[in-house]
Amino acid sequence: MKITAVAAPSHRLDPEAKTSRPIRAHSIRAAGVLAAVAVLGFLSWFRLPEVTRGTLWAEDAAVFLADTMSIGAWQSIADPYAGYLHTIPRLVSGIAYTVAPIDAYATLVSFLSCVVVAAVSVGTYFLSAQIFPHRSYRLMLALIPVLVPVGPLEVLGNVANLHWYLLWLCPWLLVYEPRGWTGRAGLVVATLAAATTEIIVGIFLPLALWSLVKRRNYAAPLALVAGIGLQLLATVADPRYAETPRLDSMQPLSVIYGFILQAVGSIWEPDARTMALNIVTFGGFAVVVPSIIVLGLLAYITIYGRAPLKVAALYAAGAAAACWAAATVLNPSPEFDFANFSRDDWLSGFTFFRYAVTPSMFLLALVPMACAVAEDRGIIGRNRARYLAPVLMAVFLSTSYFEATPARQTGPEWTTGVRAAAAQCAADPSLTEAVIAVTPATWQVAVPCRVLSGR
Repeated sequence: MKITAVAAPSHRLDPEAKTSRPIRAHSIRAAGVLAAVAVLGFLSWFRLPEVTRGTLWAEDAAVFLADTMSIGAWQSIADPYAGYLHTIPRLVSGIAYTVAPIDAYATLVSFLSCVVVAAVSVGTYFLSAQIFPHRSYRLMLALIPVLVPVGPLEVLGNVANLHWYLLWLCPWLLVYEPRGWTGRAGLVVATLAAATTEIIVGIFLPLALWSLVKRRNYAAPLALVAGIGLQLLATVADPRYAETPRLDSMQPLSVIYGFILQAVGSIWEPDARTMALNIVTFGGFAVVVPSIIVLGLLAYITIYGRAPLKVAALYAAGAAAACWAAATVLNPSPEFDFANFSRDDWLSGFTFFRYAVTPSMFLLALVPMACAVAEDRGIIGRNRARYLAPVLMAVFLSTSYFEATPARQTGPEWTTGVRAAAAQCAADPSLTEAVIAVTPATWQVAVPCRVLSGR
């Protein structure tokens, strides 16, 4: 009997071919993530006028740059300021100071800050998969940090306010269930970085407890607790307040009015002057429409949504209110006393504040949640038509893309200040440092002459 040997397909005998496929797939995915971060980073950066991109904001110069120069780029990361740690801002400051000449510091800080925001957006896209299985609604979430209407006014493009974006990222870190040790390690690092950048993440402790007990998800919750513990130690070491602030210093009505005007109203009308004129002309009716929309979305999700979406919607609304209340009650100012504003106060003193950014992002998250509920109920078809939702959201948010009037739009530009300071040092060899003004007008930083000369 003649036996004929049949050769097996070559791909079955080549173990390298099997291992090369997942490596290739991971490489393609990593390249796609980096490309998305780059694109969204530039999208964020170009929301800012050219002068703004080259102007340092307050603590970026007077605290983070000053500490980087005096303590060291990496040693300063553990140094508390104003009662808590600022891990990501100090890390960005250290990188910008280390890799570029001092005259490029402002531009690089601005760009790297926008890259961090872009990374938060991309991270939101992947982390929200536990709530939104379909990518169209995750795309909607990913648009929010980059295109939130009031972002460019004071928050976008500087490290002093990056903590607001980390506050937004925190709950998505807590609801994500990682696969394998690599995912858990990455989640721990990201959550710890967020918690040691923004002390208000304590509002997410109930969510961390739920994730820990109900889902046996340990990585992010334990990292959050560790980060909050480090923040409390920083508060003890360097208290923010000389004495405990009075929690009743803000009128409850002013806090409520501020939330409606700032967190809700800024989504609908991001120009503060127009909003103030509308309030003077129409009173509270100026914010009736956006308030009804937000309440309608929340009611729709809580009545018809699946349990995870109901919890997410209620937590998003609660987080928005808690973020605004914590920021304003612990930092009372006449600028927030909206209940007692006169006509002149509205026309000359009303503006949108950085405290509105994170609350408005959480409220915008109700839109993709409502779309997911509409799909579950068959209102949005399970086909390509569902991609219309992120397109419409992008169009809506893009209407304020070029309308921003940032606080840094008039300078002073950092490069000009560095050149003038370098000239002072060159003209007077006895000088050891020169002062450079930044914005707002009362802020400045002393830069050593050796740094200005590149020595």
